[in-house]
Amino acid sequence: MKNFRETCDFLVIGSGASGAVIAARLSENPNYKVVLLEAGGKNDSLLLNLPGLGFAVANNPRFNWGFESEPTPTMNNRKLTWLQGRVLGGSSSINGMIYTHGHSKEYDFWRQMGCEGWASADILPYFKKIETNARGETEWHGGEGPVKVRQAEPKLAICDAFLQAAQDEGFPILDDMNTDAIEGFGFYDINSGEGVRMSSAKSYLNPLSSRSNLNIYTNAYALKVNIEDGRASAVDYLYDGQVETIHIDGEIIISAGAIKSPHLLLLSGVGPEDELRKHNIPVKVVSPKVGKTLQNHVCYRPQYLCSEPVSASKHLRPWNAVKAGFEYLLNRTGPLAESYAVAGGFFRTDSGLETPDAQVVLLSALGPTKAGGAEFKIRDLIPKEHGFGLTIYQGSPFSHGSVSLRSADPMAHPRIDSGYFSDPRDMEVLKKAVVRMRSMMQQPAIKKYISREIIPGKDVVDDMALEQEIRQNGATAYHQCGSCAMGGNEDSVLDPELRVRGVSGLRVADASIIPRIPNAALHAPSLMIGEKASAMIKGCN
Repeated sequence: MKNFRETCDFLVIGSGASGAVIAARLSENPNYKVVLLEAGGKNDSLLLNLPGLGFAVANNPRFNWGFESEPTPTMNNRKLTWLQGRVLGGSSSINGMIYTHGHSKEYDFWRQMGCEGWASADILPYFKKIETNARGETEWHGGEGPVKVRQAEPKLAICDAFLQAAQDEGFPILDDMNTDAIEGFGFYDINSGEGVRMSSAKSYLNPLSSRSNLNIYTNAYALKVNIEDGRASAVDYLYDGQVETIHIDGEIIISAGAIKSPHLLLLSGVGPEDELRKHNIPVKVVSPKVGKTLQNHVCYRPQYLCSEPVSASKHLRPWNAVKAGFEYLLNRTGPLAESYAVAGGFFRTDSGLETPDAQVVLLSALGPTKAGGAEFKIRDLIPKEHGFGLTIYQGSPFSHGSVSLRSADPMAHPRIDSGYFSDPRDMEVLKKAVVRMRSMMQQPAIKKYISREIIPGKDVVDDMALEQEIRQNGATAYHQCGSCAMGGNEDSVLDPELRVRGVSGLRVADASIIPRIPNAALHAPSLMIGEKASAMIKGCN
């Protein structure tokens, strides 16, 4: 094994959708010694690489941090699970594989918020650099990138019925969900190539196993960034039961995700002064907004029983499972090559909006009967009946939550306050979106397959009942971001170059840097952040 444990030029903390990109791109220069630390293990499990088994991954405690929020007052004081990947590839190894950019104007909003260099025209080249799209290179897509992307092909009657119902409801049907349509439904692009999940580990890191200047440590838990005289000079991390220290000649890039990145800054003495002093952490930089601008997509998930075997559950029948196995082995196609989240749409709850503020994802089978936990078993995730679900997001939430210290112990999970519905406008948007989608389920094309609405159910008919139901059963979409937001003002945690204000040699580059959450799954935007961050770092060195 290559060994740069004592010193390197660049240290990347976290191997998720951004961190893996940064480590790969920086190590393209053979003169740079690059180290990548990942708190989780390797991504060599079949569950992590076979798209059709994705439903068994996200809830598996072996592969995720399994964070839990504090009781949320606006959601009946429930604690909510916040999944985040803890494995090589991070959340890109466990997510639903939906590959969406978001509307271009959403990035123009970033520029209007003072994030120079992050407007849509600035970031589109980095989106294109990521992918080899099955369509070939176009105005919106790349043709020579590391991540193979194609449109989902579920070949399920419930998916076709869903899109026909959307069209009958008056929505456009799109051939490409990554163009700038304000509203539209279709099959999502997914990051799947040759029948394999194209996680950031698979796409960016696996091809580099022989690169001598890149050293990757898995099961390496970052404890603290050492800051001396205003410069980030080293990192303490736990590896093989021992605390190690690695010194950095160039830069440290924190890419640990929207929960762990602010947590690590706080443990390192960068954050609100009162919070740091409360936990007896030496104050290195007073940065009041660290962890205080957290965002996520709050969602609600209706579920429906089907009167016919039209959902993905049909693949579980013994003969169908055998056929699916042979199809995959022979051609790398079929159900095992597809994700469980394959179709959906973006729409507005107010016709005057410039961009869509709601999104719905069709889940081609019923959701898990139990949540993941210490007693996790894959069989708990397998539906017993034919059905499907919808995940309906408030895509452009006004509310903010926070990530803060629970204690000074770096092994303790941080405190997560979701902030859901702290701005009451979010509830109004989500209710409108749910009402619209329940109406769409009455379209004949899909209604003919529905035997019963399980959730919310026939008794939820008026506005008050729906709001109570959302507060009781609403959930998180696992799209956490914004907790170390960049901005043009001096009080922002990061400048638009992603440098931590007040510290030299330290950047953050992952979904935590997002100043305003886009109405999209955050996998593709996080890859884009990694590509752009790499280019900025190279330009400074």
